[in-house]
Amino acid sequence: MAEQLYTIPINEAFEAYDGCPMCRLRRKLEKQSLEYIMGAAMMEPDIRIVTNRMGFCRQHFHTMLGMGNRLSLALMLESHLQYLWENTPEPDGRKPGKLGKIRKYDGESPGGEMKARAESCYVCARVRDFEKKYISNVVYIYKKDPAFPEKLRKQPYFCLEHAGALLEAAKNELSEERYLTLSRDLLTKTRDHLSQLKQNVTAFCRSFDHENAGKPLSPEARYAVESAVAFLSGDYESK
Repeated sequence: MAEQLYTIPINEAFEAYDGCPMCRLRRKLEKQSLEYIMGAAMMEPDIRIVTNRMGFCRQHFHTMLGMGNRLSLALMLESHLQYLWENTPEPDGRKPGKLGKIRKYDGESPGGEMKARAESCYVCARVRDFEKKYISNVVYIYKKDPAFPEKLRKQPYFCLEHAGALLEAAKNELSEERYLTLSRDLLTKTRDHLSQLKQNVTAFCRSFDHENAGKPLSPEARYAVESAVAFLSGDYESK
């Protein structure tokens, strides 16, 4: 299958053979999205309208704060805070309307809307949208590129989230035979990795027994807790 623009990042992620390749794609998407929003896109009116409305989650606010470009973040905060102020009900139950006019609040509790705004995030939404396309493209490449299934089988594992997402996307795109092959490969990898994680966590736990005092731990057992949490949370970092 000839290399296409949309296949390049996927093939790059599947040629690393270290952890979940879809998690690698997600981290790359997240990094690109943060660099994008903290760069020239910050001054694009259509982007600012969206970021004013959506804001950012706690994690990405702190990530942007640590990126060093405080002016870019401050300019986004200035208009985002203005949007929030204009759309937060007044204490007497009224809500500011357009052009400074005051209109009666509709009687519903503002709690749900305020909570939704606090949980909304432009970066998370952008990453989710692109990730859905990557999931679909992985299945398409698996279907069209004869060499790709072997790349998939050589991966050490896929996290639970991405293994499930690939299977969900594949069930309507692949023939029954190809789907069963993909399912078998992914489920085998998942079970094998879960078994290894379980063994490593058990070894870590038993290292605290008095009869094992002073015995050296393997690197896998030493980082067993971190590796298990990372696998289950879908954010693997190799140790």
